[in-house]
Parts: sequence; C-alpha cells; structure tokens
Amino acid sequence: MLTYRKKTFLSISVISLLTLFCLVFFFIHLLNIKKDTPTATFGADLIAYYTAAQLVNAGEITEIYVEIKDDFSIVNSGKYYETAKSSGFHLTPTRYIYLPIFLAPFQLLTRFSFSTSALLCLSVNLFIVIAVILLEWYFTKDLPSPILRLMLITSLNLSLFPLFYALKLGQSSIIIYLVICLIYLFSMKKKDYLAGIFLGIIITLKFSPLIFTLYFFYRKRYALVLTCILTVVALLLTSILAYGLPLHKIYWNYLIKLSDLEIAAWSNQSIDAFLLRLFTKNSILYFSPIKSTAFFSIARYILTFSVIATIYLCLKRVTTSNLQRLYPLEFSAVLLCFLITPPISWLHYFTLTTLSIILIATVYFQIYPFRARIIIPLTVISYGMIAFHPNYSSLVSNYGQGYFTKVVTSFPFMGTSVILFINLLLMITFSKKNLGIVKDGKRSTG
Repeated sequence: MLTYRKKTFLSISVISLLTLFCLVFFFIHLLNIKKDTPTATFGADLIAYYTAAQLVNAGEITEIYVEIKDDFSIVNSGKYYETAKSSGFHLTPTRYIYLPIFLAPFQLLTRFSFSTSALLCLSVNLFIVIAVILLEWYFTKDLPSPILRLMLITSLNLSLFPLFYALKLGQSSIIIYLVICLIYLFSMKKKDYLAGIFLGIIITLKFSPLIFTLYFFYRKRYALVLTCILTVVALLLTSILAYGLPLHKIYWNYLIKLSDLEIAAWSNQSIDAFLLRLFTKNSILYFSPIKSTAFFSIARYILTFSVIATIYLCLKRVTTSNLQRLYPLEFSAVLLCFLITPPISWLHYFTLTTLSIILIATVYFQIYPFRARIIIPLTVISYGMIAFHPNYSSLVSNYGQGYFTKVVTSFPFMGTSVILFINLLLMITFSKKNLGIVKDGKRSTG
C-alpha cells in the first residue's frame, strides 16, 4: 500500500512529466506553425483584418464588407480579394465581419508586410496566453500546491487544439479569452466598473457575450450592466465618428444577413451546427451557408431555450449564503452557455473551456471527494473530446459522412455540453448546503 509521501512523489512525477510533454508538444507545433495543414493556414483569419485595414487606408472603405454568396468564410473575387492577394497571402482570404472601429490597430499594422504582421500578432497572442495562465493560476490560489497547479494549468492550455488553432489563424479569440478572465477577476473582486468596460468591449466585437449582461442583470450588478451599455454606446459612436455613418449602415445590414445563415462545417461547434450535421446531408468540409427549414428552426430554438432555462433554474437554487462561494460555478455555466448557444460558434472559441474547468476545480477541490470516481474521469474525457483533433478530410475519406463522422466532428460540442452538465450538477448539489472548505484534511464551515 502506498504511503502519503510515495503518493505525493508519484503525483509530482506524473504532473511534471505531463507538463514537460505538453511543453515539448506545443513548441514542436509552434516551430511548424507557418506550414499549411488541411485544417488551417497561418494567418488565415488575420488576413481579414489586414485586408480591411488596407482598404480603409486606400479610401476603399465600402469594400470591406463583401456579400456572402456560396461560401461563408472566404471572398474569392472583387477588390477585397485582389487586395489580399497583393499582400502576399497565397490562399483565398477570409472576410471581415466586425465593427469598423476594431480596424484601428490594424491600420497601423499595415505599415509592415503581411508576413511580418502575422508574426507580430503571433508574438502578442503568445504573451496573452502566458498572462491567461498566470490569471488562472491566481484564480486557484485557495487550492494547495502552487507549483503543481501552475504546471497543470499550463498543460491544460497548451495541449488544447482550439488554442493552437486560434494562434495559427491569428484569431481575436485569444484576446477574448484574456478579457473574459479579466471580467471574472474584476467581477469577483466587486470592481464592477472595470468588469463592465471589458464586457462592453467584447460585446461590441462579438454580440453573443450579451448573455453575460443578462446574468449580471439577474444578479443585480446594475453598475456593471450600466457601464457595459455605456461602453458599447461609446465604441459605436466613436466608430461612426471615425468611419462615417454610411459604412455602419452597410455593416448593420450585413449583420442582419449573417444572422439568417446556418453553417454545418466542422469548425462550427454550436447547438445549431450539431443539429445540422446530424439531420441534414450537408458536408462537414464546406462553409456554404444553409437556409434552415421552419421545423429545424423550431427544434434549435427549443433546445437552445432549454439550455438557457436549465441554467436559470440552477441559478435560482443558489442561496444568498452560498452565492460568493458558488460564483465560479455560476460564471462558468454562463461561459459554457455562451460557447454552445449562438448559431455560429467557431472551434477556436472553445479555448475558453479551460477557464470553465479551472473555475469548476476551484469549487470542487475545496469540497472533494464528492463523487470523485464519476466527476473526475468524466471531466478528463470531456476535456479530451475538446482537445482531440482528427484530420477531417481523412475522416470523410475513410468513413464517409455518416453518423460516425458527424459525431466525431462534434466532439468539442459534446465535451463542452458534458462539462456544462457537471457544472450544473455541482451547482444543484451544493446550492443548499453549507459548503465547508477542506484544509489539512479537515472540513471547515466558516
């Protein structure tokens, strides 16, 4: 039988080897990040910002929002396409879909070549990842073994395919990851004005974080909500003043058209995409927009509403005395809902599932070992489903586009859904209990 010291030594050895493996694995991939793969091309999303910024600098401002025809993600003709190709990007460019104000830093970046800009953005994103890891380490400060925690958090982040996918594409989701960590930090510390400013920024960039505003409104964090609204208004007015009202009319019409589209491709991991893959014959390899039927629309609205309603009912069960201690679980539940409920939720956003797992751990390991034989293996398997990355072209080539392929393609969505289930289970279980904190093997109810 293993003694306590032997168990401790074994745990340290396993975690150290795991961290070393993840670091080596990550840096090997990082060295090859510029090589094209069937899944991603280096800077494939950054080119959208870079091209739109070039068009603005050249006075071709109305060309940045290109009509969607046969492919949601790319632009294969016109001034936008020609500008991207002249930058040295060797494939068909992706489209720009965000508010004009977010082009401001990229207008400065166009002073450099696209290849140099892509490397600069990669460097910035890597520093952001380090900042996120340190923030997550801070979030777990009430748990023991700081060095082991840092190693585990590093391993969780660096072994996750969506993170590397975001780094390779040059995606803004890495910044959103950091901003959501800051929102959690400031809201936890009751610095609602700062949390509201950061929430307003990401809502202006991507409207689906509105669900966080609804949560904070429900929890009567009115200062946070008001600051968020004022930030959104300030950014919109600044954008209009800087780029003109006509361009924003084009942008708003563009958003309306985008809201009617459905995408079944592998990179979309929302509830809608999961249903589309299972119940339609659309290819997982193509990003062609789909006009959904009335029956499908009703089905997805029912399922989406069911997820949101379930989270709401779980929030109602949390008592005032346990609200502070269960706040990590509440925030995590809203975060996971933000990932799976929008019509389109790209795979690189699922980098944020690491934050949810860490927030769940901050509560769970203070009340451990509640159902450890079920919860811990289930969480590990779910994380593996998100981190897992098949070659989708080979998958289709070997197994066709039957249910096996569709299910494997939907692993990130399914893994995230299981983590949400675990999150809600813990909320329900502990919402009416006087949570005790485990310290030195004894439970305190302070």
